Amino acid sequence: MCSLYKTFVFIFTLNVIGCGGSGDSPAAVSSENEQTSVAVTSPGYGKESQESVSSGSDSAQAAGKEKFAKPFSSSVLQYEVTDGKIGKVTTDSETLLTYPEMDYFYFENGNVVFDLTREGSPKKRSELRQFPEWSVGGNHRMTAAMTLSDSTINEYTWMQLHRKEKTSVKPPLRLTWAKAQSIGGKVYKDYLVAVFYHEKGGYKKVPLMPRPDAEMTAELHAYNHQVFITLNGSLVHVENVSGWADYKCYFKAGLYLSGSAAAEGRARVGMSQLAYSHQ
Repeated sequence: MCSLYKTFVFIFTLNVIGCGGSGDSPAAVSSENEQTSVAVTSPGYGKESQESVSSGSDSAQAAGKEKFAKPFSSSVLQYEVTDGKIGKVTTDSETLLTYPEMDYFYFENGNVVFDLTREGSPKKRSELRQFPEWSVGGNHRMTAAMTLSDSTINEYTWMQLHRKEKTSVKPPLRLTWAKAQSIGGKVYKDYLVAVFYHEKGGYKKVPLMPRPDAEMTAELHAYNHQVFITLNGSLVHVENVSGWADYKCYFKAGLYLSGSAAAEGRARVGMSQLAYSHQ
């Protein structure tokens, strides 16, 4: 009888020990999985500090990048700091099609992001430059879906119609964001402004619309010596540009910290769609 009692005690003890061990193990596994699956994204600005490890997420990221294949195939990326040191760095279209990522150009949440910080007088740019060049007498269009940040700096440029010359020239048209821009005696705050440059007439600034917090659509259309600016589906300005007839023009999109005054601050432009059309 005593021997049988000892046997029962021994079996009961083994069961208790076994249950305790199986309870600890899942907790440790769960904790480890939570640590490896968290991706940290700083709010407002900056690219993701950790990429997802899931194959589904990788596939989605690849698809998000590949939608830019067509515009990238006819663009170069220009990065420039006018400090006399860094100068200009150009990434060709072949390299762009490998979808490289830098501090000033990267992919996030289905967008290609242009991200720059200004520190004093030197200007900076991170822009896609479309090629080849064309004439405003033809029919040429750039469309994009973009999200524009506000900033502590005074101004930045997010789209351009530029011209090719052997020497540096003023861009014929810049679409800008202005912190506070005085036009015709009125101050436009947190506003989108078109800046035209005509060789005979100088600069002309046109207020377009308040900067939207959400994503917006933008289109620059050069046709028959006129330029049409359309934002969120509404035609907001038409400009006669017959004086540009001899220009070899091209489009630019991205971010150019273009304000003439020294400034401190950061700006970011996100772009979920980009297309060029030439007829």
